[in-house]
Amino acid sequence: MCDARSTIVLISLAVFAPVISGIAVVAQTPKTKCDGSTVENFSPSLAPRARAFLADLQASVKADDRQRVAMMCRFPLRVWLDGRVRRVRNQSELVKDYDRVFTSSMKKAIASQIPECLFANWQGVMIGRGEVWFEEEKNGSLEIKTLNVMEP
Repeated sequence: MCDARSTIVLISLAVFAPVISGIAVVAQTPKTKCDGSTVENFSPSLAPRARAFLADLQASVKADDRQRVAMMCRFPLRVWLDGRVRRVRNQSELVKDYDRVFTSSMKKAIASQIPECLFANWQGVMIGRGEVWFEEEKNGSLEIKTLNVMEP
């Protein structure tokens, strides 16, 4: 049977033994390995806003909220589709062609983008392998400027 004093000694040993022996137990959050540079490298002030924009886009695409996705775009929107570049003039045109533009591979690229691994350069912020490009506008908002449909 353990009395209160023995219990305190056992707890103290369990807590302080690693420190006394010189072994520090540190909880670490796993680091995400990204291929290449990230938006954080390009612009630390843009990074949190770009990640928030991505989260909003991911939620909107997952919910199939076509109007919300269209509101996140700058028009005319540059869309690479069927082997050519076309300009989508407005939100209603994008909503009309939503299924042709937001294919399963486009949706997968958006859904699987790791926020900490967003790539950015002077052209904007890239999702996936370039399926989506968005950038900061003069008023500070972020808007999608290009969609590259990479499947037939």
